[in-house]
Amino acid sequence: MKRFILFCVMGLIALTGVAQQTEISRRIEIVAEAFRMRSDSVLKEHLADHFSVGAYMGRAARQNLAAVVKNYKIDSVALKSINRQDTVWVANAEVTGRNKKATRFYFNQQYQLLRVDVWDELYGMFRDSTARKLVTVPFEDHNGSIILTVTLNDSQRPLRLLFDTGADGMMVSKALADSIGLNISHQQQASVVGGNIQIQVSRDNKVHLNDFTIDQQSIAVFGDHRNTDGIIGNTIAKRYITHVDYDRKELTLYSFGRFEPPADEKRIPVDVSSGNIEMDAVLSVRKEKPVNARFILDTGAGYNLIVFRPLVLKHKLLVDGFEADSTGATVSMGISTPLFYGKAAQLQLLPSLKADHLPVALMGSGANTASWRPDTDGSLGIGFISRYNFTINLMDKYVGFAPNKVKR
Repeated sequence: MKRFILFCVMGLIALTGVAQQTEISRRIEIVAEAFRMRSDSVLKEHLADHFSVGAYMGRAARQNLAAVVKNYKIDSVALKSINRQDTVWVANAEVTGRNKKATRFYFNQQYQLLRVDVWDELYGMFRDSTARKLVTVPFEDHNGSIILTVTLNDSQRPLRLLFDTGADGMMVSKALADSIGLNISHQQQASVVGGNIQIQVSRDNKVHLNDFTIDQQSIAVFGDHRNTDGIIGNTIAKRYITHVDYDRKELTLYSFGRFEPPADEKRIPVDVSSGNIEMDAVLSVRKEKPVNARFILDTGAGYNLIVFRPLVLKHKLLVDGFEADSTGATVSMGISTPLFYGKAAQLQLLPSLKADHLPVALMGSGANTASWRPDTDGSLGIGFISRYNFTINLMDKYVGFAPNKVKR
């Protein structure tokens, strides 16, 4: 009887293995078909929610995929073997185009495509290589805000730019753009706190950090930047592992690859599907009423934490025991939104990473917030972030925090 049961179990495992092989082979053939057609349309329904190309997810990853399918030559894909890594199926394969290349396809448990090594490599992400230090630059620490000195294109004029992970690009004023000769390529809509605005954009610029150059950078041209010459956003973190050391006042960029983080860092998973760096948290405005939330990592925001209007309304945070110490407004790209300042009982990012009695700003209603539907519930600002040295690693999709020694 035991032998019969054993045979049945072994037979079931074999059948399951055949089913996996068949399903993954079918999905890989769909990938090959997309490249033969030079169209990603047949792939769209087979992409996982967390599908990524390089450090990009969501809409940006799909745009990158469309560019890869159109411009990268693959004639056939041969499946070699399949293995499982936790909840992910890894298909080892050989792609044939201009030449043959071994690569890996990663699928979730529903056989939806998560990523492909050869596509990541086109965007500077080599998972099997060791991360290399590319540049270390000093920064100015203004109450936690990180100010980098850069030059643009062939201009020798030093510019002081705020490192702002809450922005998905760079931005300078129209007057500055004119003075250094930026070429405007087009206009587009941009999302800001409280609403949307129309901006001008300059493409294909070079950003110089000392002797290190970041090329193919788009720059939004808008606004008046009183304390700096503009901002440089999370496009840095989408191209490089980024480490900020407040104790040394240094920012270091590493190539994507196997990276050894500081031993005392606590790693928080992040998602960049919206273009922003987002993390899940538990917010307790009142200790006995925790609320699940998702916040943007926002080094460009001068506060500790701001909670956007939709979450405030949903959980009645302003009228359910919150004591406002003061009121004010936040102004983003000319849009003003009322705020109510007080303290939250606790913010928890991990069971081992909590902040008690954290200053918080709850967003009130305004003319611009009624129809505003942000992708997230708020943003975690530099008041909280600057308590830590931190690493943004979007290859492994985490932000690591380690307490620093800076007194604030």
